[in-house]
Amino acid sequence: MPLVTVKMFEHRLHQDPQFAERLAIAIDEVVAEHCTGPDGKRPDTWVTVEGVPRTQWTFSGQTR
Repeated sequence: MPLVTVKMFEHRLHQDPQFAERLAIAIDEVVAEHCTGPDGKRPDTWVTVEGVPRTQWTFSGQTR
């Protein structure tokens, strides 16, 4: 059972209400494509998309 967690800037999720859903579905399809067993059984895949405020991100010691 694959579990994929995507974390991204929170404001990106507010710009388009369906963005997280479309992203989760697309990731689920890719995981299923690569993790389907030889028996053809699609794995139960969990995908979560989390928005994190810019103030909680840093890159090279700098907040975004």
